[in-house]
Amino acid sequence: MRFLCVNQPARADIFGQRYQLKPIDPCIANIEDILVTDNFSASELLSRHKEVLVEVSFDTENLKGYPRIVNRLSDLEPGGRILIIRNGGIGDHIMLLPALRVYREMFPTDSKIWLATQKEKHPLFYNNSNIDQLYSLPLRLNALLKADYLVDFSSRDDWYDLTRLHMTDSYLNYFKIDYRTIKDKTPEIAWDRGRSPRISNLFDVVRKSNPHKPLVLLNWKASNRLRDLPPEKVLFLIKKVDDVLFVVAQSKEFSEDTAKLVKKYGNRIFDCSPEMGSLEDYMAAVANCDAVVSTDTAAGHLAEALGKPSLVIYGPARDDLWIRYHDGAYPVRAEYSGKTCQSPCGLTKNTEDGCPEAILLGSSFSPCLLSITDERIESAFIKIMESIY
Repeated sequence: MRFLCVNQPARADIFGQRYQLKPIDPCIANIEDILVTDNFSASELLSRHKEVLVEVSFDTENLKGYPRIVNRLSDLEPGGRILIIRNGGIGDHIMLLPALRVYREMFPTDSKIWLATQKEKHPLFYNNSNIDQLYSLPLRLNALLKADYLVDFSSRDDWYDLTRLHMTDSYLNYFKIDYRTIKDKTPEIAWDRGRSPRISNLFDVVRKSNPHKPLVLLNWKASNRLRDLPPEKVLFLIKKVDDVLFVVAQSKEFSEDTAKLVKKYGNRIFDCSPEMGSLEDYMAAVANCDAVVSTDTAAGHLAEALGKPSLVIYGPARDDLWIRYHDGAYPVRAEYSGKTCQSPCGLTKNTEDGCPEAILLGSSFSPCLLSITDERIESAFIKIMESIY
């Protein structure tokens, strides 16, 4: 947990949330201008805005109203307001969804669950009955002081073991909940087409023009370059498979490059990338498709949480630790042994220079992913299609 403030009046959009801040005035005690955030995003923000943002410190034990830090269920009393602070990727948040469901069941009577996360990730939690209040991260200090209890996953690095535990199990383990006794750990997003009528109406038109054809979203880009695929690794399916309309929904910022890439496929592909301006838009695209084919990234997690079968192509990461509770996911695993590694190598974060094996071989992509044959992907795709017919 870290505290930030400005040294001059400033306006800023931070992770999708707009802030207007003033410097701290000891005579006024304007605590609403002090931002509270997790350890990781604090470092990122201070690096980005070093001319404006500064870090401040408090003796939180003597700060009136500061919430009690909790680590187990027995720390909680009935009626408490429990603030959970979580930064991370889309997949990290989706794996929190089943844990929130368990928290709701196991927290004491009349507990209130508040979640603070980056504004741009909020669509994952809209209409979630397990959350009473959704806050933006960074959080203003006056909002933090309204909570009775605090859970900051970034304050400890011993609550998860991604060599052994699925992240949902780690969220449960944090509270000393025996994750082995929890039967249902599938993620679920409370989605309805009214959340994004613009995208849903667009897909209605496409379906009307392509009756009886299932819509399958293809995704080759990841939030982590270690897991990026060459586009051809999934686009080849367009030439191989009939009676399917393929969908591409890359980020709007890549829409021009995407349009050039898919132009040769004509009416075999629906490119809605120019419409993808937010996570909500992308979720709507996934929700309006019948299946997803993707590299190991958020698309596979979104497919599961939105009830869509998926084919997910895995290289560096251990798929069993990430999709263990994804009933609709079909993994295609790399079987690669190189000079510096053997898949899965376990790398989940970008290294400074990229994949060591790729660097050694002069490749733009992780060699383990390149080693997966088109035949294996096509065979797995046929199995996914059988599940939706």
